[in-house]
Amino acid sequence: MELDRKDKELLNLLYINSRDSFISLGKKLRLSNTAVERRLSRLKKDGVVPLLFADVNFAKLGLKSYRLYFKFNVMDRQTEQEVLGFFESYSRTLWGVVCEGEYDVLWRIIAMDEVEVESAMYLMVEKFGAKIIEKTVVVTTYQSYLAWNKALGTPRQPEFPMEKITEPQPVDAKDMRLLALLYSDARETTVGLSKKVGLTPDAVQYRIKRLIREKYILGYSAWLDAKKLGFNYYKFLIGFRSITREKEKQFLSYCLANDSVIFVNKTIGSWDIELDIIVRNNAELHDFTREMKTKFGHIIGKHTFVSAVEERMLNPLRGAALGETKK
Repeated sequence: MELDRKDKELLNLLYINSRDSFISLGKKLRLSNTAVERRLSRLKKDGVVPLLFADVNFAKLGLKSYRLYFKFNVMDRQTEQEVLGFFESYSRTLWGVVCEGEYDVLWRIIAMDEVEVESAMYLMVEKFGAKIIEKTVVVTTYQSYLAWNKALGTPRQPEFPMEKITEPQPVDAKDMRLLALLYSDARETTVGLSKKVGLTPDAVQYRIKRLIREKYILGYSAWLDAKKLGFNYYKFLIGFRSITREKEKQFLSYCLANDSVIFVNKTIGSWDIELDIIVRNNAELHDFTREMKTKFGHIIGKHTFVSAVEERMLNPLRGAALGETKK
């Protein structure tokens, strides 16, 4: 898509804080608030911004992030559509991707424990088991969102606060519904939230401030569609060898400073690190891989990657947003 400089600046501001008011955004962009509203409406309609969400600290709610990978022996168009529909039907789905590369399907969910993950795995296998030839699971220990400055032509921003495994501190039903609604739409007004939650606007405002202060909400961000911005989206899966905490720290520092890297996920499972990167073409992909292996080949063991073909970015708390109490 053809995006002008103001569009890209707006996307960058939304990525940093997707709940920022139209008046505030307008001042930063030197546009009227109505002009900003029109631009955002167009960007959402055209699919450039599939989701404006609250960065919820799932770990503090007693939920962990898991990634399930599947390799299929048959992956025709009908199967792809059925898989995408399956993602939408499972209420704990956060991100579902049809891939090209080492795996055909990436399914990111949140769950309370491994028993819930096993149940989710059974659902996938019962639906597509005849076509699945390999499956694996990894669990997140921490993750960090990084700037899309390479695509937007803006300065590199500091990473979002990392979501880490922590002691669960459950919230009441009202707070949970607020978190779910803000994940669905970070720009929902206080008045709109109050009607859906059954509280006064002042009470909603107070609760949101407390959820931020107590780090249930780590920030507000935007999910962008890489292809609409002229980029391909790859996920590198890396297993370390001869690793120490100091060497890992050096590797992470390199990733945080690299303009191609937009997401870092440290895991336990089949590999140790997942890196999400955006590149324009295979030449840039090769350059990134070569530089990474030149600098850190002494600690990188097995590694592979997948590219995102079609994705669904969903609200894994959407059951709570509808007022459901069942987890």
